[in-house]
Amino acid sequence: MKEYTLFAKCPGKVHVIGEHSVVYNEHAIIAAINKYARAYAAKNADQITIDAENLKRKESYTVEEIRNFTNQMNQLWKKCNDKREFKEMSDFLKTNEMNPLKAMVGKGLEQLHIESGVDLRINSEISIGAGLGSSAALSVVIPAAISEVYNQHLSRYEINKIAKEIENFNHGTPSGGDNSTCCYGGIVWFQKPSTIESLKEEIPYVLENFVLIKTGKVKEPIEKPKEISTKKPVERLTGRMIDIVRNLPPEYRDPRIKLLGESAYKMREALGRKDFKTMKELMNLAHKTLAELHVSTDEIDAIHNSVKEVGGAAKLSGAGGPGSVMLCYHEDKERLKDLIKNLGYEPDEVELGVDGLKVERIT
Repeated sequence: MKEYTLFAKCPGKVHVIGEHSVVYNEHAIIAAINKYARAYAAKNADQITIDAENLKRKESYTVEEIRNFTNQMNQLWKKCNDKREFKEMSDFLKTNEMNPLKAMVGKGLEQLHIESGVDLRINSEISIGAGLGSSAALSVVIPAAISEVYNQHLSRYEINKIAKEIENFNHGTPSGGDNSTCCYGGIVWFQKPSTIESLKEEIPYVLENFVLIKTGKVKEPIEKPKEISTKKPVERLTGRMIDIVRNLPPEYRDPRIKLLGESAYKMREALGRKDFKTMKELMNLAHKTLAELHVSTDEIDAIHNSVKEVGGAAKLSGAGGPGSVMLCYHEDKERLKDLIKNLGYEPDEVELGVDGLKVERIT
């Protein structure tokens, strides 16, 4: 068995408030969550091995093969960026399930100016495509592990810059908010294009009594609530949801976008003074507003209503559409979990505002 010399882990993230409105330059609040991507690393003279535990695949490449692949990705990104359309790059990454990891490792080695190889074992407990920062966390943890195993001892700031470059492959021209939250941890105040402010001094504590729900997978044989739609789900893509909002009449859309932006300021104040009553009100208001922007579903709205009826809060978290994740809160977490189970879903306990990237030597 391969002996790894270094271990690194990085949290995922969740939007507390500000989905969609952030596209229109309003503020958002993003929190690091205690769901982690992990990487184990060791030096290798001339080979790059990637043991992707989640994919149950382990592959080896020469340094030259990874370098050529990275150059190919660089050229493809530039081509797509010139057109401001990244579908071709996204489609290419999907042609092989190992491609995204190869791109992350290759870009990390390039940015770190490392010409040798590396052995990596990678796993993640962050759901993919759920708006929880799965790619962002990997984009942080992979270069962090590689740099440390080669004794570069980079700061979080330097690692985060590399992570942003890696995220370009995953998302075209991302804002940097996700990888920054994952890297630094805590609660982040974010506004495009460049406001990424840590709120650790204002909100130094971890937020508890939250659970996540992955919608779209109601367990049987528990009967589904009547409100839940059984219609065939439409394609769930972030771009599709953004287009739905963009295509709304401005006189309808803009007041709701502004309301979400104003709510972000109120949420920041509420969290700073541990006013969880106001926090719940703002979460529920945010969900109502997102539903009015047509990015929720009957299923998500039914869960929201059920949690709200027992004195809790529940909101869509992320872009929206079928299969989305919901962020739920109740002072009595066990009551909340029981409710969610009775609705036929599996509650996933989560803490918000956890520490960011951690790296340590394996002794």
